[in-house]
Amino acid sequence: MGDPVIGALLSGLFSLLLTLIATILQVIMLPLNALFNGLFPDFSTTVNQVVQAFSDAMSGLGWAISIIPPVVRSSLLFIFGIEVTLLVVLRSTRLTGKLWKLLQKIKVW
Repeated sequence: MGDPVIGALLSGLFSLLLTLIATILQVIMLPLNALFNGLFPDFSTTVNQVVQAFSDAMSGLGWAISIIPPVVRSSLLFIFGIEVTLLVVLRSTRLTGKLWKLLQKIKVW
């Protein structure tokens, strides 16, 4: 049907072309990527810090918390974790929307 060498050559050429396009796009988008990384830091570290702070605060109250049944404690911790995550997602979504509106007003492209 077809020569496998030509197919491999075309595949390699296509792969090289896509790699070059991806590299050029990365260089062009580098300032925008840096802007997003500066505006929206890694939220997982922030959530972990909040959870660790509450864990440290509650460690001294072990005798009072031991009164609460374990199922209720784990349920409350789960609900609190969901609430914190929801707050972080909502704020980041709102900030992304505001940034998108700002970029549309600037009309960079």
